[in-house]
Amino acid sequence: VFAGLGWMMTRKLWTEELSSKWPKGYWDEWLRDPEQRKGRHVLRPEISRTFHFGVKGGASANQFGDRLTQVFLNPDPVQWNREDLSHLQLDQFDREYWSMLRSARRVENVEDAVERAKEGDVRLEYTSFKQFQSLATKLSLMADEKAGIPRTAYKGVVETRPFGDHLLLLTPPLKDLQKSFQSAITR
Repeated sequence: VFAGLGWMMTRKLWTEELSSKWPKGYWDEWLRDPEQRKGRHVLRPEISRTFHFGVKGGASANQFGDRLTQVFLNPDPVQWNREDLSHLQLDQFDREYWSMLRSARRVENVEDAVERAKEGDVRLEYTSFKQFQSLATKLSLMADEKAGIPRTAYKGVVETRPFGDHLLLLTPPLKDLQKSFQSAITR
């Protein structure tokens, strides 16, 4: 949902769906709209492949500049043609992601989440966007949304690694999330 920094799409998506209706301005907001997204998601690498270098004249008055200046590019080249990317196929990705969500230890508050994330993956649930904003703010994460989705979220789940190793996950309740992962779970 944070497509403004860098993204790509297939030629087929461009030629058969988007090029004929591409807007003259504010394309990043338009691209986030549910009518364009059609339930699709953007997979984002944990190590950034884009770099935000502008501090003056940026969109939205550079409101995220303080956070974006902390993003660094991966210094190590990757031979993508030698990588097995089958784990990114939707069903397999969702199956593995759901398993990871279920196995993350559920905690009740930010303090406990931060402490337990030193030992392993943890999950902190939110039941409203207002509650998400409060938790995200306490964790120094982006607390806004675009088109009804928290920034950087995958199916409502926002990830952070406060100590580098283990995930701290902000999630809707698992019973609500299960609906989003149902097709992958039942296969």
